[in-house]
Amino acid sequence: MFSIIFTDIDGTLLTDDRKISPDTIDALKKASDSGIIIALSSGRYLASLDRIASELPFPVMKIAVNGALIEYGGEFLQDIRISEEAYRKGAEYLKGKCSSLISFASRGYAIDADDSWFGLQRDMMGTEGVRMDLRDPREVTKALGERPCKLLAKDNDEGKLAALKTELTKLLEGDADIVSSGPVCLEILPHGVDKGKAISLVSHKLSIPLSEMIAFGDWDNDIGMLSTVGTGVCMSNGSDGARKAADFITLSNNDDGIAYALRKLAVI
Repeated sequence: MFSIIFTDIDGTLLTDDRKISPDTIDALKKASDSGIIIALSSGRYLASLDRIASELPFPVMKIAVNGALIEYGGEFLQDIRISEEAYRKGAEYLKGKCSSLISFASRGYAIDADDSWFGLQRDMMGTEGVRMDLRDPREVTKALGERPCKLLAKDNDEGKLAALKTELTKLLEGDADIVSSGPVCLEILPHGVDKGKAISLVSHKLSIPLSEMIAFGDWDNDIGMLSTVGTGVCMSNGSDGARKAADFITLSNNDDGIAYALRKLAVI
């Protein structure tokens, strides 16, 4: 018996053209109608999850910024922001070293980019955000009206991001956590924030055993989630780390992998 389904967004719930297929929506609705809670669990910020939730014909829990923010039933179960010191160190180090640097709050973002990433981010998030230098967290807070939750670095050079991850991990050890959320995405998160820990908190708050939870993901930032729940499912397009952490490998995000697994595992 399952009581809650957690699903990542990019590379999992969404196809590569950033749509949710009708079959996947139908499968999740059947689960929701049977009393199973559906939770969107993503590195994205809350405003972006709001947009996705508006396309779904059932209520959802929202776990944003890799678990820093958890919203359910109109209330926050968790709200963690990155420290000013960690933010400043990370932003100053990354300035000029990556193609695009983005600062996310709960429902707003600021971006420092002059390339194709700006247009892509605007299309994904539905707004242009605030364009500014991101090195001063207090200025970013003024611009967004709230403290930022994380920093996201983007660059098409995967080797460069891998090197930056190594250096940032050393620079911010104990102050922030560095995680890859895609081949071209590197995130600086509040120390201790992880999707798996967010799920453990949900388990405690809602008194739902981890054994009654199933999660879908595709990348390294999903490893904690996939290894925490009773049944972790990785998409066939997933990273090596995510695949190793999963109990089951399903079809790809372009082939209704979520719907396939829900039926195969007798969830619906």
